[in-house]
Amino acid sequence: MASSSSSLLDLDPIAYFAMGGFALFFGLFFLVFLWDIPLFLYLCGPVTFIPGVIALTIGILQWRRERAVLEFAEWVKSQRRVKMDLMAQRIGKTRYETERLLGKALAKGFVKGAIDRTTDEFVLEEAVKQEHFVGQCPHCGGNVDTWYFPEERVTCPYCQRAISVPANA
Repeated sequence: MASSSSSLLDLDPIAYFAMGGFALFFGLFFLVFLWDIPLFLYLCGPVTFIPGVIALTIGILQWRRERAVLEFAEWVKSQRRVKMDLMAQRIGKTRYETERLLGKALAKGFVKGAIDRTTDEFVLEEAVKQEHFVGQCPHCGGNVDTWYFPEERVTCPYCQRAISVPANA
């Protein structure tokens, strides 16, 4: 269960826009209809305008963050399998920032996949079904241990020969 402070700042942007608009509407209501009563204006004005502006500002920031996560998720979907360090380099962020962004995209359901910690790569869920594994080279018996897609060419690091895909793979 998340703490109340973190869940309050994790609402959808539309919720912040609604709260801010609601507060500003009542602020304008007090300003227009209670203009003749300065006490109500001084009491109710700041109570509505300040939270309204803060809520709208937080809504704009949340909207920008959500757009950044969505754009990142669309980029990740085009990659199928990508090394984490290369992903961080391509988007111009640190490794830690990249993993946080990827975690947000996974949590919101914008992208589906997993980080393969043995190869330090992110793999899309759809790509896992298409991959094939080569354990040993059929030519020299060398330990290749790599995953590849059918259209990729795999060469043995020992004998430098291409490894063909079996027809039943």
